[in-house]
Amino acid sequence: MASLPTAAALRAVSYRTLLQISAALGIPYPYIANDMVKGNFSNSRLALIEFRRRVSAWQHSVMVWQLCRPVYARWMDAAVLSGALTLPGYEANRSQLLAADWLPTKWDWVDPLKDANAEIAQIEAGLKSRTQAIAERGYDAEQVDRDIAAERARERALGLDFRRPGSPAQGVQAQLGPGEEGGKDDDSDQTDATDDAEDRPRKEGDQPERG
Repeated sequence: MASLPTAAALRAVSYRTLLQISAALGIPYPYIANDMVKGNFSNSRLALIEFRRRVSAWQHSVMVWQLCRPVYARWMDAAVLSGALTLPGYEANRSQLLAADWLPTKWDWVDPLKDANAEIAQIEAGLKSRTQAIAERGYDAEQVDRDIAAERARERALGLDFRRPGSPAQGVQAQLGPGEEGGKDDDSDQTDATDDAEDRPRKEGDQPERG
C-alpha cells in the first residue's frame, strides 16, 4: 500500500508550483504567495525592480496609450463642442492642447533614506534633473515649486524655519551690501591690504638698492 505524501513534500510541491506560476506571469513569488520568508533582501529587491519595470512599461504602453489618451481626447472634444470649455484655436492646435504628462503613482521602497540620498547625488552630478526626479514620484515639478515658494513665504512672514541647518533648502544667504555690517567695499579692502604691506618691515633681501 502506497504511503501518503508528508507535509514537507506537499510544501515543496506547492512552492515549486507557485514558482512556475510566478515565472509565467512575471510576478515575483512573494507577491503571488504572500510569503516574505523565502529569499533575502538583495534577491527580493532585484525581483521587485524587474517587476516594477514590467509594470511601468504596461502602464505607459497599455493604460496610458490605449486607454487614458483616447478617453482624455474624447472628453476634451466633448467639453469644447458643448461650450463647457473655451479654448481659442482648439481645432488648429488640437494636438498641442491635448498634450499632457501622465504621472503614475510613485513606488515606495524599503529603505527610502538611501534611495533619497542616491537621487540627490544623481541630481548634483547632473545625471538627472529635479523635474525628472519629481515626475518619477508622481508629482508635477512646477506645482511642487509653487508649493515650496508659498511655504517659504509663509514661514518668513511667521518667523518660522523648519529646515535642517546646512541643507540645500536653506537657500542662498543674503548678501551684505557696501556699508552694511559685516561687509566692506572692495576699494577699502584693497587700501587696507596696501597699508598693511607698507607698514610691514621688509627683509634684508627685499631692501631697495641704493646708488
